[in-house]
Amino acid sequence: MRVNYTFSCMALLCLFLTLCYQAKGQSQDPPDSVLSLPTTRYLSLGFGSAYLKLNDEHMSPLNYNGGSIYAQLGAFKRKKNSIRNLAIGGSYITLGPMEDNREIDPRGQYLQLDINYAQHWYVKSLFNKTVRWYAGGKLNSHSNIRLNEQLDGAFITFLFSNGVYASSLMEREVHISGRPVTISWQMDLPVVNHLIRPNYLNIYDFVNPEGDWLDERLEDSNWRTINSFTNIVSTISLIYPLSTSNALRLSYEWDFYCVRTGLPATSATHSFIFAFLFHY
Repeated sequence: MRVNYTFSCMALLCLFLTLCYQAKGQSQDPPDSVLSLPTTRYLSLGFGSAYLKLNDEHMSPLNYNGGSIYAQLGAFKRKKNSIRNLAIGGSYITLGPMEDNREIDPRGQYLQLDINYAQHWYVKSLFNKTVRWYAGGKLNSHSNIRLNEQLDGAFITFLFSNGVYASSLMEREVHISGRPVTISWQMDLPVVNHLIRPNYLNIYDFVNPEGDWLDERLEDSNWRTINSFTNIVSTISLIYPLSTSNALRLSYEWDFYCVRTGLPATSATHSFIFAFLFHY
C-alpha cells in the first residue's frame, strides 16, 4: 500500500511539472477580456480571524478548538502568463479543550506562523474563455506552538513542516458596479514535506537543562509524502479594484492536515482575511 501511495505521489508530481513546462512555453496569448485589473503588482496587508480545531492523540486524548486574530503581509505580481504570490501570516489563538476539562487543561496561548511562496503559469482558458487555468507549485513553511501554563510556561510543539506542494489556480472576472472583480480558487496538495513532531510525554523533557532541544527535534524529524502527511489547502479569493489603482481582497481559506505516523494528529483551520493591496 505504501508503495502505491508513493508511486501516486511521483505520478502527480510528474503531471504537474509537465503542465508547468507546457505552460511556460505556451505560445497562445491569454484573452484580454478575462482580466483587466488596473495594475499587476501589489503589496498586501491583511487582517482577519480564524477558527482552529485540533486533535493530537500523542499529546492529549482531548479535542481542542479556539478562535484567533490573524495578520498577513505579502506581495502579489502578475505577468502575462504567470502569477507569483508571497505571503507571511501569523495567528494568535486561545486554544483549549472542547470538553469541560478546564481545571486540568485550561485554555492557553497558541501561536502559528506560515510562510508561502507560490508560482503559477497559465495553461489554458476554459468555459468559452471565461476562466483562466494556471498550474504550478508552492513552497510552504508552517510552525505552531502552544504555551502550557501547567508545565511552568513551557511551549509544546504541535508541528513544524517545510515542503513542496503541487498547486492549481482558476480565476474568472465578473463585473460588480461596473468594476472588474476577479474571483479565484486555488488548491494545494503536498508532494514532499519535512516534519518535526514532538515525541515527549512528561515534564522532564521540558526542564532538563542538559537537553539539546534543537538536535533532539531534528533527530525525530522525517520526510513525508502525501500518504503519511495529507495537507489540503483550499483558498477562495475576491479582488475588487479601486479607482486609486489599489485593490481590496477578501479571502476564505480552509487548511486541513492529517499526520499518519506513530505520532498522529489532525487539524482543520478556517480563515477569513480582508486585505489591502497597494500598487507599487
